[in-house]
Amino acid sequence: MQHVLIALSITLLVSGCAVIDMPGPNTDNPDWVEDRLQSAENGRSAPAVIPVTSLPAGEAAAMDEAARRLMVQKAEMEADANRLEADNQRGSATDFLADGQTRTQPPQQ
Repeated sequence: MQHVLIALSITLLVSGCAVIDMPGPNTDNPDWVEDRLQSAENGRSAPAVIPVTSLPAGEAAAMDEAARRLMVQKAEMEADANRLEADNQRGSATDFLADGQTRTQPPQQ
């Protein structure tokens, strides 16, 4: 039975490889690709000089101040988040049990 399965698997594998048409190295591009490649030759050329752009002094200072304010606000928000997280943390089960034992009185008989 195993020989039949092996022979069948090999036959299917070989026939599957024969059916698949592998692309050759000289595959032609679609028409739109050829058109784009031809039009790229007539495209824009790089500028001879890249212009230097800089911000005016007042605008740069204003942007720096806005960044500083954002950093302060971010630090305040992180501090608030850390404080809330610390307040909401629960202790361990042992701490809960010890706290409950100190607050409750055993039943009187």
